[in-house]
Amino acid sequence: MTDLIKAHLDHRRVWRDFDYCYPVISRRSRGVSLGVNLNPDKVCNFDCVYCEVDRLTPPKRKDLDLDLLVEELGLLLDLATSGEIYQIPPFDSARPEQRRLNDIAFSGDGEPTTAREFAAVVDRVARLKVQRGLDLVKLVLITDSSRLQAPEVVTGLETLMAHEGEVWAKLDAGTEAYYREICRSQIPFQRILDNLLATARRWPILIQTLFLDWKGQGPSEAELEAYCGRLEHILDHGGQLQAVQLYTVARPTPEPDARPLWHLEMDAIAASLRGRLPGLPVEVYYGPEEWA
Repeated sequence: MTDLIKAHLDHRRVWRDFDYCYPVISRRSRGVSLGVNLNPDKVCNFDCVYCEVDRLTPPKRKDLDLDLLVEELGLLLDLATSGEIYQIPPFDSARPEQRRLNDIAFSGDGEPTTAREFAAVVDRVARLKVQRGLDLVKLVLITDSSRLQAPEVVTGLETLMAHEGEVWAKLDAGTEAYYREICRSQIPFQRILDNLLATARRWPILIQTLFLDWKGQGPSEAELEAYCGRLEHILDHGGQLQAVQLYTVARPTPEPDARPLWHLEMDAIAASLRGRLPGLPVEVYYGPEEWA
């Protein structure tokens, strides 16, 4: 495995002795993404079968110190904007076109919008971005879509979208049953769908979908048909979809039955989606066998 492959597959939310912020070379960002972990306690309202977060090891800390978070992010911005980060492994293996700061991403070891400080963090990070003159650097929320209509989350989204914001929203299923099996959440599937539609009516959103081989099978034709129907419903009812990112398992998971789909399987799903929803951009990101 080459150093570049290792860099792409290594998305651990750890950077030196930092508590909250970490850099990655992101396939989907096509450059450097600076992650902001709003869930250092590793608590999440989903329990996805493919999640690679190590929940057996106790967290380093459970609180959010906003001043320390902003300080860490400022130091990473210094490294990324000066180019110094590309002298540090594994970032020294980045290709020339990847040597660019694309975004600051609110993600973490759980669902970032569950953090009580979500709106305050977005505000502090947006102000830091303005102070640094980084107008073209995006602010990205990577979310499981469970709390997109919560008032305090909407407040944070308003700030985010005013500063080159993007919402990357999870939708891993077309049916309630498959959602329950793969995402293993107690949150009603209909709430996820309602949140996606309400948010897409206000701002364009990007749908992130992970399809996988689960217990020896990929998603059924009926499941894929239902999934396409969910996207059609958003578009038919005034929602704006920026794109769909289809990806599969790329890193080790705690569930041995959660395996990546192969290249041809992912291509077939993408082709079906493009045929059903012409004009909607569909991006495909393959599993680890494609990086060998």
